[in-house]
Amino acid sequence: MSGQTSLKYRSLFYTNTKIFKSTMINNDLKDLENEVWKYVETLRGSPEARLKSRETFYNKYGQEDKLEKYGFGDSEIAFLGWEERSVLRPPNSMPSGSAWWSEVNLWFIYLSELGSKAYEINFPLQQLPLAAQFWVTFIQNPNSTHWYRAHNSGIIDAYLKYSHLAKKESVPEMIFINMVLYRLLFAQSMVEGQFFFPSLSKILGDPRGIAVKFITHLDAYYPSHYPMTKEEIADVLGKTHNLDEMGVQFLDDVLIEPELTQLYHTASIWNKQPGLNALIINHKPAYPNGVHLPDTMKGFLIRVLVWIRKIISQK
Repeated sequence: MSGQTSLKYRSLFYTNTKIFKSTMINNDLKDLENEVWKYVETLRGSPEARLKSRETFYNKYGQEDKLEKYGFGDSEIAFLGWEERSVLRPPNSMPSGSAWWSEVNLWFIYLSELGSKAYEINFPLQQLPLAAQFWVTFIQNPNSTHWYRAHNSGIIDAYLKYSHLAKKESVPEMIFINMVLYRLLFAQSMVEGQFFFPSLSKILGDPRGIAVKFITHLDAYYPSHYPMTKEEIADVLGKTHNLDEMGVQFLDDVLIEPELTQLYHTASIWNKQPGLNALIINHKPAYPNGVHLPDTMKGFLIRVLVWIRKIISQK
């Protein structure tokens, strides 16, 4: 479906809110889910329509400020821009996109739209899936903590739902998928106050802030092609040593890796997603197969910094 057709459907979707509300006198969750999914399905074949959909959402609920056009959604929009250019290409395109990335993204959008629609018609909160409940809470009281819980709960839910598709990805792609997840959880941990310097980390972790914007716009963090080229695979596996890649390794191996088990455990509580605990085994990311993937290579400087980090954390 074209982007224009999808946007027209979205306009009708929101225009009919009052009509739809009057038909839901019995608070039928299934009716609400069907209505929202009908809209979300119009986005399936168009990465552009998906992006426009999220831009529309954050224009309405992102708390736009003078610095960031989409407010709390700025980092998500930046990341979705990368997805649009690479992994979300339709299956019949050349080259084709990723079925896993496509379904995860679509389910995430669905949960967000379900929450916003429920909010607009005053649907009983407790009847909604947990991730959709988090979106209602964010819309009612927009702040960084509520945004991360809504966003990350939806992402985790989608990861768990589509693990069978992740198994079809190559090993480097699986490693990258795990990287994306634990970087999201780490960003959330800063806002939740689980970091070295809580006051500073809350500023750095703000999804509207400079630090998150820097990460979501840094080319070294995201492959430009799907499937990845040999050069991009080398980057993901830590086999290159350019300055940008060193920055990526510092984030992953020095700041995040020593805290992975605790990070997944606490994130499962913040986001009410106990299934997240199954994705970390023996202190290693284990999505989707339940066993950890090959370790990425660490240069000498990174190994030294990891050693220093562990010494500090033991004191």
